[in-house]
Amino acid sequence: MAALLLLAVAGVACAPWLLGDPGRMTRLAAAVLPELEGTVSFGAVRMGWLGPLVFEGIRVVPRDGSGAPLAVERVEVEHGLAAILTSFGDLGRVHVQGLEADVVFDEQRRSNLAGLIRAKPSASLPVDGQPRTSPVRMQLDVDDAIVRIAGPWSPDVWQSDPIDVRASLAPEAVGSGSRWTVEPVDLLTDARLEPGVAQGVLAYVAPVLAGATRTSGRFSLRLDGAELPVGRPADGRLSGTLSMHEVVVGPGPLVENLLTSLPVRLPVPPDIRIADQSHVAFRMADRRVAHEGLEFGLPLAKPGQRLDIQSSGTVALDDGALDLRLRLPIPADLPQDRPVLAALAGKSVSVGIRGELGAPRVVFDGSIKEAAGEFVGDLVDRLRAGTAGDGGTPTAAPSATGDTAEVVTDLVVGILEEVARRRAERRAAEEANPDAVPPRRLRDRLRRDRGVGPDPAP
Repeated sequence: MAALLLLAVAGVACAPWLLGDPGRMTRLAAAVLPELEGTVSFGAVRMGWLGPLVFEGIRVVPRDGSGAPLAVERVEVEHGLAAILTSFGDLGRVHVQGLEADVVFDEQRRSNLAGLIRAKPSASLPVDGQPRTSPVRMQLDVDDAIVRIAGPWSPDVWQSDPIDVRASLAPEAVGSGSRWTVEPVDLLTDARLEPGVAQGVLAYVAPVLAGATRTSGRFSLRLDGAELPVGRPADGRLSGTLSMHEVVVGPGPLVENLLTSLPVRLPVPPDIRIADQSHVAFRMADRRVAHEGLEFGLPLAKPGQRLDIQSSGTVALDDGALDLRLRLPIPADLPQDRPVLAALAGKSVSVGIRGELGAPRVVFDGSIKEAAGEFVGDLVDRLRAGTAGDGGTPTAAPSATGDTAEVVTDLVVGILEEVARRRAERRAAEEANPDAVPPRRLRDRLRRDRGVGPDPAP
């Protein structure tokens, strides 16, 4: 009995030495992470019953032979083996230094990180759909992480500035499973907007970037917090703000399809400008990314004039399915000599966007007729009867298939002319008196006319 006890004590005493071998730690990682389609290797490991535990030179290498997407210089765990065992898995504070992530997207925006985790057969998933339970708990501090993004949209690789993240891993407050909770953080500040990050990541927040032929400008990305179930991060929730600074992009499929679908054929412009200092609020929930506050402008024929469009809606994480609405605000005091336009004053027209990222489809929602109400309906009836035109003058009866198109054409032409005229007047006033207070933006004036008040200051 004494011999057995002595052997047990010796085994316990040798446990840190056994676990401190990098090869043994690699095999242990494979046993703990059976779903990982890769190998976790360690350059050096220092274990002890008393903390800290130290891991250096960590690399995650996919089994398919592709380059390592994840590498970490050093991980330091606050608690030692004794504290972890007696606390049933509390690692304390875990400090990560020198993390580098190399993310490569394919044309379907699927990254090499997604292929690292083997999907479970549906029969093996929990019936109640609860996330997986982690055997450990921790407070995570990541300092100076670097993210590099590449894809088929550009030969250049985008690289972030150093990123700091604070998060915690703990069991769910209610029910089973564990959850990562990420603290609010400014992930990126005034970073370059290049095709890799625009197409692979930001297109889910700003779909006008999807398929853009080129990008320029800078952006900032703030995360207001996130809650991500272990093993199923896409089922979590997060929110934040994407700020774009002087961003200009080449028109992609969304803009091209919109312009070719309008009753009035407008040429596809060479550039699309996002509203200066645009702040796009986004949130992820139910495996979709929703956005609002995105504005971009389509240059018109005359220099210095453009048509502003507002975008809101959602993009599905799984297949990039779109459910968007593009809105065109109409000035509140349109000329009264064109009754159709006057009936729409202060309102807005919109179109729906379906399809998927990179292949959008325009869906007209009837908002033009709805916005004008009974006036447009009566006008269409009169056009069909051939009784009167816009000014009350008798006119020949239009064809049954062309009358509505003529009305819509008149609307769109008038709106474009009015918006272009107002923008030109504002620009001329600013050039004549550059020190004057900038005129109130159109949307502020509309809100004032409706009794809502101007937009709050950012």
